[in-house]
Amino acid sequence: MESSQKPETRTFGNGPADERRCVKTMRKARSDTPSGVHKSISRRMFCEIGMAALSAQLLPGMAFGFAAGGAATPSGASGLPTLDELGTGWLDCGLLAQMPSLHNFHEMAACAPDLVGVNFLPGGQLYGDESGPRWPIYYSLPLCGMTIDDRSYESTNCRWFAFQAVRRAQVGDLDVVTTNRLVMEDTVVMWRVKFTNNGVTAKSFHVALTVDPGWKPVDREFIGPGEIRATSDKWKMDYVYRFFDLPENKTNGQFAEWQVSLAPSESREIHFLMYVEEPGKPGRSGLTSEWFETQWDRTKAEWENRWKSTFTPDNEFFSGNAPLLVTNDAAIREIYYRSVLTLLVLLRTKLWSNRTFITSGERPKGVVFYWDTSLFSTLFALLEPKQMKEQIKLFLEQDPHESAVIVFKTERAASPEHLEVPPGWDLRGYAANDLSIFRLAWSYLVVTQDKEFLREKIADQTVLQRMHVLATNWKKLRLNPDDQLADYGGALNLLECVPTYINKVPSFNSANVWMMRELAEILEGSGGGAEARQLRLDADAMFKAVMTLYEPGKGVWASLHRDGTRVEMRHCYDFAAVGRFLAADLPPNVSREMVDFVERELLMERWMRAQSQLDVAATNSDRPDHGPMGAYDAWPAVTVDALCRLGYWNIAVPFLRRTQAAVYEGVYAQAREFYGVKRRDRDAPVRIAQRQGCMRECTGGGAFAEAVLCTLFGYVPKLSGAPGLLNADAPRGFNGELRHLRHGTQMYTIQSENTGLRLQKET
Repeated sequence: MESSQKPETRTFGNGPADERRCVKTMRKARSDTPSGVHKSISRRMFCEIGMAALSAQLLPGMAFGFAAGGAATPSGASGLPTLDELGTGWLDCGLLAQMPSLHNFHEMAACAPDLVGVNFLPGGQLYGDESGPRWPIYYSLPLCGMTIDDRSYESTNCRWFAFQAVRRAQVGDLDVVTTNRLVMEDTVVMWRVKFTNNGVTAKSFHVALTVDPGWKPVDREFIGPGEIRATSDKWKMDYVYRFFDLPENKTNGQFAEWQVSLAPSESREIHFLMYVEEPGKPGRSGLTSEWFETQWDRTKAEWENRWKSTFTPDNEFFSGNAPLLVTNDAAIREIYYRSVLTLLVLLRTKLWSNRTFITSGERPKGVVFYWDTSLFSTLFALLEPKQMKEQIKLFLEQDPHESAVIVFKTERAASPEHLEVPPGWDLRGYAANDLSIFRLAWSYLVVTQDKEFLREKIADQTVLQRMHVLATNWKKLRLNPDDQLADYGGALNLLECVPTYINKVPSFNSANVWMMRELAEILEGSGGGAEARQLRLDADAMFKAVMTLYEPGKGVWASLHRDGTRVEMRHCYDFAAVGRFLAADLPPNVSREMVDFVERELLMERWMRAQSQLDVAATNSDRPDHGPMGAYDAWPAVTVDALCRLGYWNIAVPFLRRTQAAVYEGVYAQAREFYGVKRRDRDAPVRIAQRQGCMRECTGGGAFAEAVLCTLFGYVPKLSGAPGLLNADAPRGFNGELRHLRHGTQMYTIQSENTGLRLQKET
């Protein structure tokens, strides 16, 4: 079924059936479904309300523009792709760890591996526990179920689009395709189930749909023609299924049945919906077949409107816009636009800040990780400066050492009158928080040129004072006042799953060097010359201390543990952070050795390993995002950034293009993993990870768009004057234009050509 077409609708007749036989069959069908063995999630529960932190054999032709199964093909290279183009081709469900998701700017739903089940819990946390692959335990309203001739079937193939999910199975000569959409910013799930006879003779078969397959008892009642209400005592919700293609007199409190007859090549369809309401209150009225059709069309139309608005200056939805990329480079084009689309998928409009990019949809509602959000800080400032400013104010009110996350509610928490900071070493959250919040504030300032923001009050301090706290908070994390390096705590403060990546690590200490230097530049522009000079002296001293952690000749760095043990680390984050923040300071031989290590041990054909398989802790670190069998989705992007800043464009850009092959399942996730018998090989197959609590989508994927903007096109925003360009004379090996790039009130175009970069104002 083409995604842009509505399937043919026809009312079915119904043959005789026995209710008890149908319910029994459905229960057996559900109990026969394979499920994984429960495992405990190994990460610490930083977020008090539920979830922990930060967390294919590739199908041929499964990339943007040439996906199999009818995905649209772009006509030549250009700018904005359609959402149909960014949909996937048909994916083999047997090779996936995650089924397609649905988002509607308020909620997330996750398709089950069968043909009709949709996990949905509006207002609540969706992810429950690890199992899988494809059968994670969700905190969900009970699923609906379907049998065909008394048997249930799992999907053999699926497709993902931003506005819908599609599942398919072949039952003999019968092709069954189910398409789901979420009504925009509502709690209504819509289904179209299409049956097509691909055989040469007529077919007749029995279809039964139940509100619940029988594996989880619920109270159900028949409340009118084509409507069944079920009550979830666990979640204190009522949910109502409404069937529009009514079987004759066969909808009751248990199930609905149809007897379907199809001639060769003929298709028929059932369409229905489920809506959620508060128990004891009257049901919604007006949910007619006509309403269904209107909302079906509106869902896609609204998604398309918001997608176009994302790249349109002076649009009516965002307070800014993302730059438009125009290029003949199909791989870079797809990577950029899928990265931006990831943020749109995770945008929520019903929280106090109505342009909130939550980190992942399965977590408790409104959970935002500082670290993930900081990885697309420039794009955030370009796209939504108004709400970014308000969110940064909230971030600056927090103790950055307290938690990994902040939770957005429907109403903003009251601002404190006074900010108190606990004395002494007090890291209770992520080591990344000081850097993350500073980077967000810095990006907002330099992109918008809003210098007045520095003087705005955050409780009893100014924004500038809060940024000073963040840039020098490392001094609180010294175990000895004479130390030149901060101690960033244990594994749970850092990468969580790597037991040796602890205490004095080069990554965040190198970030301190960058923060102090950037703060010094801001202070110089506001009359703080003496303080700026001291910050630069402190930064230079810290750089020398960071270099003591380098392992000469090996290209890797060590962590210094509290007991004096020095442990060699073979992890991408040291490379990415040192390369990003200290590239101009490093001796050429160190840069070369670092790049040799990354190219030799981390970069694979389609993705990368966060940790080398040769790391001393590799066998104890196997989590897809930070271990040796995959990588957090932002890590390839920040690795590319570091490679380019070190001058190795010839390695970085071809690798970036190769990662296109890994995003065939939709948009960016928490992590992608290598899997199967070849998972240790350089050409290992890649898929979105689910094990150990990895989420299907994650805003960290915005780092790819950030790399295109700030690295390939070299956008270097400054607090005064026109933007700079990163290594403008260096050819990227990539040609294209970045249009409608806002810096302050001025729009620019940046061109990448064979000789380097050119910046010009737009009129």
